[in-house]
Amino acid sequence: MDLVLVRHGIAEERGPGVDDFGRRLTPAGRARMEEAARGLGRLVTPQVVFSSPLTRAMETAEILRERFGLGRVRTCAALASPEYASVLEAVAEADAEVAALVGHEPWMGELLSYLLTGDPGLAAVTFKKGGAALVRSAGEPEPGSCWLEWLVPPGVLRRLGAAKAD
Repeated sequence: MDLVLVRHGIAEERGPGVDDFGRRLTPAGRARMEEAARGLGRLVTPQVVFSSPLTRAMETAEILRERFGLGRVRTCAALASPEYASVLEAVAEADAEVAALVGHEPWMGELLSYLLTGDPGLAAVTFKKGGAALVRSAGEPEPGSCWLEWLVPPGVLRRLGAAKAD
């Protein structure tokens, strides 16, 4: 199974009186994420998209859903927390070969570490906003049983999206 870990796009700034749950993608963040999604499509084609319930992640997941012509985004509260085993349980129920998971830092980096090493704190990985990683497993993903195929920053994804097909 392949897991595509994606950090949400650029969102509104935090600040006094700003509800963190409801922070939306900025117009530039939305445009950049659409470009990154085009680039992501040159590397992988998810069959299902899971998202943290926070607005900025859901908006990012919707961009992926539209780009890949998929059904509804599946909400996974564990993608907004360090509940990594719950993420894997949700993915196992999806019956898909390739699943995209949209979430937040530090949890996406910790989820990657958990998948690769079995320990969320062992590998220090940081996802830039709009960046993505492809993690593979021979069967159902389990902690420490996966390997990293690639980790791509958002600027590279956008350049891939803008490149002409061969």
